[in-house]
Amino acid sequence: MLLQFLSLAPDTLFVSSAFPLAFRAAMTGLTVVHSDIIFAALGFFRGILTHDCLDPQAVPPPKFSIYAASIRDAVGANGLTLVACILNGLVGDFPEEATATIVSIFRVLVYIWPTQLSVWLPQVLEQLPLQSVPTQSRSQFLSEVTK
Repeated sequence: MLLQFLSLAPDTLFVSSAFPLAFRAAMTGLTVVHSDIIFAALGFFRGILTHDCLDPQAVPPPKFSIYAASIRDAVGANGLTLVACILNGLVGDFPEEATATIVSIFRVLVYIWPTQLSVWLPQVLEQLPLQSVPTQSRSQFLSEVTK
C-alpha cells in the first residue's frame, strides 16, 4: 500500500502527519522473514530516498520542498534503525536478490546523509553477529562506505 501512495499520491504520503509512522512501519517490514514483504519495504525505501525532491539539480515543483523536509526528518529520526534493519537483513534473512536494492539505498545514504551515516554505521556494525561479519570485514566495509 505504501508503494502505491509513493507513486500515485505523494501529496498524501509526504504531507501527512502519518508519514513518520509509515516510515517506521516499513522498517518493521524489513524484520519479517517473508520475501515479498522485504522486497516491498526495500522498494519503498529506495523510492523515498531516490525521489526527485531530494535531487539538488532538479527544478522542483512547489511541494517538493515539503516532501524533502518530510523525508529528511524521517531519515534523521530513524536513520540508525533503518541502517541496522538493512544490514541485519543483508547478513541475515534477506533474499540474495535484494542486494542490488540495498546497494542503491546505501549509495543514496552516502550521497545525501554522509555525516549521519558515518555516525550510524560504526554503531550498527558493532551490533552485527561476529560469526556473520568478522571484524576485518566490518572495518573494510566501513572504510569503503565512508571514503
